[in-house]
Amino acid sequence: MIEESLLKSNFVGRDGLLWWVGQVAPEKAQGEQINGAGWGNRIKVRIMGYHPQSLQELPDEDLPWAQILLPSTAGSGKGGRATSVKLSPGDNVMGFFMDGEDAQLPVIFGILGNTGYAPAKEYAGPFQPYTGFTSKIEKANAMFVGTETNEMNASTNESPRLLPADVVKKLETTLKREVKGASSKLGQVISLAGGPEDGVLNEISNEMENMMSDIKAGGLTGSALKSRINSATSEMMSGATKLNGLMTKNLIDNGLTGALTGGLDNLYKGVYSTVMAATSSTNAAKLAGAAAQGAMVGPVQALEGAIPCVGQKILGSLGDKIKGLLGQIAQNVTNFAKCVAQQFIGGIFNDIIGGLTKGLAGPLGGLSKILGGFDISGFLKSGAKKLMNLSNVFKCNNKQEYDFGIKEWVIGKGPKNAIDIGVDKILELANIADGMRVMGEGAIQDLSIATGSLGVFDFLNPSVNIPGNSSPLGECYSGPPTKCGGFKVEIFGGGGAGAIAKGILGSIVNDEAGSTGSIIGIDLLSGGIGYKSPPFIEITDDCKQGYGAMARAEIDEDEESPTFGQVTDVYIVSQGENYPVPEPELDSKPPYVVDHVVIVNPGIGYTSTDTFKDEDDNDYKAYVDNSGRIVNLVPPDAEQYNVKDVVKLPKIIIKTETGSGAILKPSLKPRPTYQGEVKQVIDCIS
Repeated sequence: MIEESLLKSNFVGRDGLLWWVGQVAPEKAQGEQINGAGWGNRIKVRIMGYHPQSLQELPDEDLPWAQILLPSTAGSGKGGRATSVKLSPGDNVMGFFMDGEDAQLPVIFGILGNTGYAPAKEYAGPFQPYTGFTSKIEKANAMFVGTETNEMNASTNESPRLLPADVVKKLETTLKREVKGASSKLGQVISLAGGPEDGVLNEISNEMENMMSDIKAGGLTGSALKSRINSATSEMMSGATKLNGLMTKNLIDNGLTGALTGGLDNLYKGVYSTVMAATSSTNAAKLAGAAAQGAMVGPVQALEGAIPCVGQKILGSLGDKIKGLLGQIAQNVTNFAKCVAQQFIGGIFNDIIGGLTKGLAGPLGGLSKILGGFDISGFLKSGAKKLMNLSNVFKCNNKQEYDFGIKEWVIGKGPKNAIDIGVDKILELANIADGMRVMGEGAIQDLSIATGSLGVFDFLNPSVNIPGNSSPLGECYSGPPTKCGGFKVEIFGGGGAGAIAKGILGSIVNDEAGSTGSIIGIDLLSGGIGYKSPPFIEITDDCKQGYGAMARAEIDEDEESPTFGQVTDVYIVSQGENYPVPEPELDSKPPYVVDHVVIVNPGIGYTSTDTFKDEDDNDYKAYVDNSGRIVNLVPPDAEQYNVKDVVKLPKIIIKTETGSGAILKPSLKPRPTYQGEVKQVIDCIS
């Protein structure tokens, strides 16, 4: 042995490779290495057969550091090229000793996959399986189900569903198993820049909708609910600050400035006339008029100085008032409704208008000589234009204005046909609600002063969830949908209007929960007019039960065509699932067949000998150009051939040796009356 040690080459690997299997020590044993205070890629490992199993004999904290061998594709960090390692506590790793039999320099070169048969419990002792979740890697990490296996099976490798949290929750109830959702932000609505003139109102409305969705999906209560209300308040205060600035600016630019200018002019003229009549001296009259105007300089400056302070005072208290209103909404409102958003924003209007009126009352009193009875509240409440001058608010000077054709975007889904909040309606509701407050009707609803001071609104009372609920504000219902049957297809954007389409259900599933299906086609009923770009398609149902259906539109861009600027086709990209079937449609819906095929991409390299069939083995006639691009694909005529009814999303199967790239989307129409096969007969005259 002595001779062997003396003859060592001190060349790593030359004297043999001593490999080992070990277990990564718990988080607590890794010290500051995992907090960013360590160095290198290293981790503490207990090596089987080499390190004792007893914690008393060798505590986890005293284990040696094992360096982690990285693949060449990971990068070393030089040149900014690096990939983080992904080892977790409890992982079973393999390695070797760089110093051979001395065994002081362990190096990890691989990892053994975890199996579902190994229990994932808290750490109990060396070499026992335990969970890899730590304070740094939390199980509630939203995106994935808390599985700790990488086995090659369907449950392990299931991809997260791109669905909102509330839909994931419904699926878990229906499927009776845990479902992986991709992100809690999916389904959240955001406003797009360059959208509508009243975009700030939609921002507030969207945040309310997102908050209510989060509350419903997560069943938020207690501190979690309080935290979500606080975050919504913070987001809404951004919009409220804009509203405060817009109202104040418009009050000054289009109200007070004109009133002050006119008042000063009238003051000068009045004094000039009086002095001129008494003295017949033009010079004396001018001096007197100027002196009268000069006496107003101080009060005008006082008004100018008061305006910023008043604005800050309004914002200083508005946050708590918004939080109080949101608390009432969380308590009383079941589902987001347009009327609730309108009333809520109306409350913000009332607070800002009331704050400006009260805060500027003193400075305006010193200017009564020239302003007369200028009424701030009356000015701002008299109409949307005087309220915020919305026609000019969102226009940027000397900059190109952009119109994306859409106002809102749903994360994980796409464009949304935004609800028109309507500033005129909001102002109307604000005035009515404030009038009800003044008349003491808030006492009837047992409202607190904190929330009722902004106005008396329907969402301050649980009766808002009762069907048919009405008040002086009108009808407002925010309870569960009264029926879930059916869905709707909306076409919007693109610069045009008038396109109408109807969705076609297929792949019907009947179970205890009712009948649901997928969107297998879109029947275009009207192409509309004036479209400059393909519009967007939104497929929704009142109960937000269906998910995943996506469609796209095509328009006629040929200026010489009689259908120029019209929508010519709407085809299905993804059929989705779980859309409710209207009860009458279960028995009375017409049968559908393929009417024509939309050539989304003609591909290249196809020939006349290629075959095109659907899954029912129907033959399609293809027309290709000299480059092998598909210019038309004709389905069998249902009037002449007894083709099967389409009950699921049609798929074109192409058999070709040279073609590639074609994207073909069948379009459905109600089945025509079958006339039987038409045969051509030629009568030859002998």
